[in-house]
Amino acid sequence: MKTAFLVTPYDLYESVLFPSETAVQLNREGYERCVIVDRTLASFVRWYRALSEKGIVAVPGLRRDDSYFIARDQRGLQELLKGNLEESPSLIALRGRCANYGEGSGSPLWETRYLRGDRKRFELYVSLKKEVPGESFELPDSEAYRDLQTEMRGLLAELPESFDLPAYTHSFPKSSSAQEFAALLFERLGERKTDGRYAERLKRELEVISLKGIQDYFLTVSKILQLANEAGCWIGPGRGSAAGSLVSYLLGITKLDPVREELYFERFLSVKRDDPPDIDIDVEDDLRPLLLERLRDYFGADRFSLIRTVATFGFKGAAREMGRKLGIDPGRVSRLVEWSKEGKVFPRAFSGDSQMEELYRLSKELTGLYSGFSIHAAGVIVSAYSLKGLVPLEEENGLNVSLWDMASLQSVGLQKIDILGLRNLTVLKRLARGRTPWAVRTDNAKTYDILKSGHTSGIFQLEGRYATKILKALSPSSLKDISVAIALNRPGPIKSGISERYMKMMRVPGELEALRQRASPLSETNGFLVYQEQVLNIAGKELALPADDGELLRRALSKKDSNKVNEILLNSPVFAGFSPDKKEKLYSFLIDFSGYAFNKSHSLSYALIAYWLAYFKANYPERFYLELFGSLSGQTLSRAVAELRNRGLEISMGANRIGAISLNLPELLGYREMAIEPEEESFFAFVRNNRRRFQAKDLEKLIKSGYCDTYGSRRELLKNINDALSGIAPELKSIRSVFGYKEEIQEKHETDTPTERAMMEIEVLGFNIGVIDGPEIDGEYIDTDVTSAVAGLKTGVAAFKRVDYLGKSYITDGRTFVETRDHIPLQGYAVFTDGRATAFFERVSLLSRIVYGRIDRRFLKGASRRERVIIRINGKSKILDETTLNGIEADEIVVE
Repeated sequence: MKTAFLVTPYDLYESVLFPSETAVQLNREGYERCVIVDRTLASFVRWYRALSEKGIVAVPGLRRDDSYFIARDQRGLQELLKGNLEESPSLIALRGRCANYGEGSGSPLWETRYLRGDRKRFELYVSLKKEVPGESFELPDSEAYRDLQTEMRGLLAELPESFDLPAYTHSFPKSSSAQEFAALLFERLGERKTDGRYAERLKRELEVISLKGIQDYFLTVSKILQLANEAGCWIGPGRGSAAGSLVSYLLGITKLDPVREELYFERFLSVKRDDPPDIDIDVEDDLRPLLLERLRDYFGADRFSLIRTVATFGFKGAAREMGRKLGIDPGRVSRLVEWSKEGKVFPRAFSGDSQMEELYRLSKELTGLYSGFSIHAAGVIVSAYSLKGLVPLEEENGLNVSLWDMASLQSVGLQKIDILGLRNLTVLKRLARGRTPWAVRTDNAKTYDILKSGHTSGIFQLEGRYATKILKALSPSSLKDISVAIALNRPGPIKSGISERYMKMMRVPGELEALRQRASPLSETNGFLVYQEQVLNIAGKELALPADDGELLRRALSKKDSNKVNEILLNSPVFAGFSPDKKEKLYSFLIDFSGYAFNKSHSLSYALIAYWLAYFKANYPERFYLELFGSLSGQTLSRAVAELRNRGLEISMGANRIGAISLNLPELLGYREMAIEPEEESFFAFVRNNRRRFQAKDLEKLIKSGYCDTYGSRRELLKNINDALSGIAPELKSIRSVFGYKEEIQEKHETDTPTERAMMEIEVLGFNIGVIDGPEIDGEYIDTDVTSAVAGLKTGVAAFKRVDYLGKSYITDGRTFVETRDHIPLQGYAVFTDGRATAFFERVSLLSRIVYGRIDRRFLKGASRRERVIIRINGKSKILDETTLNGIEADEIVVE
């Protein structure tokens, strides 16, 4: 059998082979067998699958220094996995360097590390980390292979002519019989006050679980949650389609009642699907490392494993790596990345620049090559048996790590469990003082008012601009409304235009009410197909299909598999009776919408987290914002401060002040061990006591933030930094003069203006604590202010005045500052679009608020002669003079 010996890119910076293209080339040149000779077995399963598709036998091997160990059979693979690297009946051992190094190298095999034509790419890649070898590692052509074959004849005869991938049956450590499992669940159900629907639902779910024999999986996940609770680690209310399972709910894995919320078990598990169950667990990120250690200790170090992943170079990472190698200024590299749209096109601005042309070309060559390894953010393997000898393992920070990735593990029959660290759970736990809120009613009016106003900074899944826009349009009053907003804020619905159409429909309340009153599977989402579960609902209620067929229909629709869709629809006794026109309309509707639908179980679970964060924001703002400030920066932090001010809350520095949010300035600046207020009697004493901790730049930050205001004006303190660091206090100045130093006598103390103080605070904190006088202009067409626009990501018109500081320009209403371009009026009117200042005018002659689509009259009201509303529908415009919008925001604002 014609055989190649491959080193794959899993040996970092030693190969540029990739499975699919290599398999094609090997097949084309008549290779029938490949031996993988990496330093680890990490790549074997992935390469096995790619090679097998082309009919090529894949054989596992290992390379250690100048020796090679190759499995003859499955037992040989186990020996490799265990690290038993000695010649045996199941293991071939070769000593000496490979034939690439010429005569006398020792081993007859020829290592292949790149295909023909890829040598330069290989040398470029290798050169990033080590010296480039002078020898050839190219795949031998027919002539070269004939020359090698004579030396390899003995080895080739020993190699296996077939090799099967291991096939394991995953055994989970917590187990029971189907009968014991059912008894446990019905006992849990009996502890709750439920109607007959629950027992019927539980029976159906248990039948599927028993048929698949997967009750041990549920019990093991339940045990993980128990261990998390014992460790004080919070678990989220659910994630993914598992929230549609009553079994998961009764075991405490999820917190939403799937019967009450009309969630489908078949979306999670179906007898007509072969895929295994997939329960994802969200845990607070701070305690996730502790939980992993608890799981290792409970299940056994050799029965618990994390999962490795491989990272590849994107254009940005490749450009930075090559930029360092070529000694190119990082700023120029960043501009190349930005202007090229991350490698899509070479920027005209660099035309003729040979250095940048070379950087662009070489970066494109590196793109897609492996850059390093990391640990999967969530996946773990838990087994009833030792994993040693089953998968390749390495230890990292006291925990075993599987070198096979998730897809490889699944290929051999092992099933991961996802345990994902979620920062928002950590925040929520602190806000709730450790008391889980999942079972508490979600009907707090203040909470929904906060969301309606667009005050969404720090709110899980909802703080982005588009998410906030959706939320304001929906004007939520229930958890289900929040869930719809989360579902609509996804790439599919956004790109398809469904999200925009949904928001515009909210401006026609009469039609909405009519839709809601219909007994339709889509009534909860105003006639739009938003959730995947709605396909199952339509299949059951409109087409009389069983739920399992409904799930198959959903899958076929999401894949745009029209043949499968037609096959399923033809099984419907109802569909057969539809008129041809009705059939076509239903088919088109399902095809158009279902590909963008989202998992309701997931959306509703995450809505619960979002609701409770918003609850604390609305009802305990001091607690919420102080928790939030430590994790925000830049514009997000500035927006959170604008929210505070827009809600009428004050900000203070230092010790707690009643009715104000008291900021810990040292903590915000990264000096966590400092007192919240300076304790020394003078600035010089403060510096003397902290001289080892601070440099001049640190003191500058503290002064500009206002931390040292008790010692005098910031201007004077900034001038005294060097003297204070030198240990020269004011009272020593006369002594200095004796030694010939010129005294600088200050005739009067310098003071700071409110504007100077505010700008200093923005410079070091990202937001201003103090406020200044606002613009001295008004206008009847103003419908917001800078603070409100930034806080609620509004679209509207605000008055502003300009402030210039350190070469930057800002607009402000006195409370909130927004950095902007220069060459704008000293004061005037700013047009805000979704919270961004997009246009500036010194005066306004005519202001047009444009709305796309129909709106109800209740959203219009009389206005000044300089205002009008333009309603555009299907390319036609209707102009309403002396009119403005009432309760909704414009889609576009034009100022003349």
